[in-house]
Amino acid sequence: MIRHLPHLGLRTIKTGLAVALALFFADLRGSPLPIFAAIGAIVAMSRTVGDAFETCRTQFFGILLGAGFGAVFVHIFANLRWIGIGLGILLLILLCNQLRLQFAVPLACIVFVAICLSPAREALGYGANRLLDTTIGLATALVVNVVIKPYNNRARIENQLMHFRQAVPGYVEERVIHGRYPDRAPLRLQLERIAAELAIFEKQKSFRRGEHAAQVAYLRGCEQLAQSIWQELSALCTMDEQGRLSPQNAARLSVLGLTVPEGLAAPPHTDADIVAGYHLNNLLRAYEYLTALSQNAPE
Repeated sequence: MIRHLPHLGLRTIKTGLAVALALFFADLRGSPLPIFAAIGAIVAMSRTVGDAFETCRTQFFGILLGAGFGAVFVHIFANLRWIGIGLGILLLILLCNQLRLQFAVPLACIVFVAICLSPAREALGYGANRLLDTTIGLATALVVNVVIKPYNNRARIENQLMHFRQAVPGYVEERVIHGRYPDRAPLRLQLERIAAELAIFEKQKSFRRGEHAAQVAYLRGCEQLAQSIWQELSALCTMDEQGRLSPQNAARLSVLGLTVPEGLAAPPHTDADIVAGYHLNNLLRAYEYLTALSQNAPE
């Protein structure tokens, strides 16, 4: 009996489908180089649609420039191809830089050398077939990635933000009520994960650009509020003196679900009291805004 079956993710399924379709389309046109259709489909199946677009752009321009230069140089330097390859590489890199296509330089150079090392009579056909088959693979994978449930990590980001909010009261209780210095590393790690996932979310493309832009703005706002909470908590934890808790802030701690022991709150008297009250007030305000924003998330 098999206890642990391997996880078959959606991206894996989409990759297999894209390769199968790309090879099918390449066979329909009688391609002599169907392998490049499969390669194009594999490399274009990125995590997000935005990454897929970037990959397609790199592959297409890299092969186009490399094949074009190679077809020219293989005929001009038919008897001195070593010199032609070296000179062509220099000119190809300069052209890519001039056209601001630096991302395509490695692939363009590889394709250029491959064509230059081919027999002159086959160079043009090889370059054209490689470009066409790769384009078939890229286009197929891009369509599959866009049409079949594109990657969307919004729910993951919102879940991480929820865990962040749930963790904040415990840190405030440790520092403000008990006067201890909590280990803030787990909370910082949570913020870093949110930022990383949000960077991925921003790369996701959508046919509904207005809705996606609104979702990005909402999540960025939540992240900035979480960062504000972190900064104010850090300020409280770096103070040498705890500072007395003001009655106003003591009452506001109820938004965190905290109960202040009787007799702990007192009017501010020293500079430490004022500074601690300022940072706690900012923290509570950011927490209130984050809670309200989370409850009114855009669809």
